[in-house]
Amino acid sequence: ELMWQVPAGGIEDGETAEQAAVRETQEETGLTVEAVKLLGERGHPKTGRLMSYTACSPVEGEARVADDDELDAIAWVT
Repeated sequence: ELMWQVPAGGIEDGETAEQAAVRETQEETGLTVEAVKLLGERGHPKTGRLMSYTACSPVEGEARVADDDELDAIAWVT
């Protein structure tokens, strides 16, 4: 079953949501991105954890599957 997801992960100590979005995107896709705007936050419906969503713009690199165990394919969409 095909399922699309955005790069995701936890915010490390001393890191902003935007910094975490940039780091997680690089780790998961190989792309260097710039955080453009915090889109919003919400509580996760099952866990209650705070979820932050950040719009990013590509700076450099080519999208690649960084972890074969987690990803089958990758695409940059707008």
